[in-house]
Amino acid sequence: MDPITHTLTGAALARAGLDRVTPLATAALILAANAPDVDMVAYVNGEYAALAFRRGWTHGPLAMIVLPFVVAGLLAFWDHAVRRRRADAAPARFRGLLLVSFLGVLTHPMLDWLNTYGIRLLMPFDDRWFYGDALFIIDPWVWLALGLAVFWRRTRVADGRNIARAAGSVAVAYVLAMIVASRAAESVARRDAIANGIQPVREVMFQPSPANPFTGSLVVVTEETYHRGSFDWRRGERASVSERGSPRGVPKEAVDALDDARVRDFLTWSRFPYFRVDIRRGGRASAWFGDMRYVGDARVGSLAGIRVELGPAGLRGREGGS
Repeated sequence: MDPITHTLTGAALARAGLDRVTPLATAALILAANAPDVDMVAYVNGEYAALAFRRGWTHGPLAMIVLPFVVAGLLAFWDHAVRRRRADAAPARFRGLLLVSFLGVLTHPMLDWLNTYGIRLLMPFDDRWFYGDALFIIDPWVWLALGLAVFWRRTRVADGRNIARAAGSVAVAYVLAMIVASRAAESVARRDAIANGIQPVREVMFQPSPANPFTGSLVVVTEETYHRGSFDWRRGERASVSERGSPRGVPKEAVDALDDARVRDFLTWSRFPYFRVDIRRGGRASAWFGDMRYVGDARVGSLAGIRVELGPAGLRGREGGS
């Protein structure tokens, strides 16, 4: 999920009562909830290198053990070296900081799993991607519920904690409902695709629409093709899946483009890679490497794919678009 969701999650846990565990507990929860995204430093090597590296090592089981100690240790040092020298305040307890840091860090992969972007939960032991397909990567309804937990004005501390717990419960219930709805939509899409002669179906992905939990896009995967579609719960249990599929596999004209490091990085991350060769005037060609999750979506930038020029001058990449 996005950094705002992670930050609100840590802050909401603090408001619900975990801020009483130790001084600096709120800071620990917020920092820990965002800590796995330290892998954003990979962007210094380019967007595609970041795609291949992110949501891996810092989101796996080793990181879930190491990062809480890092967060708790940094806050304990700051407490000793700065905070308590500036004011006569109760010291932060390391064990308390470590406890809430573990909880904050664990919320991160749980939230990241919920969307279609993917997360490698078992890195570095296994580089498989896992997908929850339940929430769009930015969900304003989750923001609203967690925001109420954090910012609702209250007259008494106890009231504030009760509000935070209630709002947090609403957020959890919404997420669980979206998980169930996503699995149901995928099941309906599989049934309707097979009924329309699209088979054998290997996988179905439902991706919720931004801000609209009732609709979403579909990708139905067969042995040789991808089929895009849509689903709207307001129309009843019926999916709309295109009978016209896009071929899987790399065209022979584009094989040379696989030598491009950016293409390899993109394919490391891609879930439903598709390929296209475009011939322009003068006989020059370009290869487009995209992902069916984000076809035609200009908002996603480099997630949409990469275009590589093919010609006697060599390979020259151009990012974005489709």
